[in-house]
Amino acid sequence: MADELDLETGGRQSPREERRRRREGAGGESKTTSEKLDRELHGRLTGALDQVVEWRQAREDEELATAIDEDKEKMAKGLVSLTHVVVPLRQPLLIFLGFVEPLLAFGRVGRILAGRWFERRAQRAEEMAQAQAEWDAQHAANAGQPGVVSVG
Repeated sequence: MADELDLETGGRQSPREERRRRREGAGGESKTTSEKLDRELHGRLTGALDQVVEWRQAREDEELATAIDEDKEKMAKGLVSLTHVVVPLRQPLLIFLGFVEPLLAFGRVGRILAGRWFERRAQRAEEMAQAQAEWDAQHAANAGQPGVVSVG
């Protein structure tokens, strides 16, 4: 409303001032949204770092796993704070997390499956070597005896 009184100066507000005041009023909602995004980003970062810790523990790298586990909150808070200072960094960080989170999840499943495949492969190789040794032993005992060879 163009004929509202400006309470700070006592005069009437111009349309430009009124639009500015409305934008600032809407800024409260933006701040709430920003805080919600900060909490989401922080949660996603700590979740990703938790997966990295689990991954390093599975690789028996306890030193790095412990360091990341102890500092994950600081790292996540630091990155979220950095996105306030360097606003254009927020979107690439979200895109990066969107890419990395599934990789970490599928990576863990892939690591388990690959481990099982290698175990099964080693077990089969051991079984084949054992069968080959039995066959060789059996045929080595029969090698000194003359036998009938039939040609088909």
